[in-house]
Amino acid sequence: MHCDDKRMMFVLKQEIEKTWNLLKESDFSDQKSITELNELIKEYFEYKKMESV
Repeated sequence: MHCDDKRMMFVLKQEIEKTWNLLKESDFSDQKSITELNELIKEYFEYKKMESV
């Protein structure tokens, strides 16, 4: 895994945490944040998968 990939995973993790906190504040009623969280998690696991190759 390259440095850029590690940095991207770090940034994605931060974004996931930020979005999760926004969702908690909205009592999990913000559909846009739910969709964004889903996409961020998918992207994070794609990078994680590349790491193991």
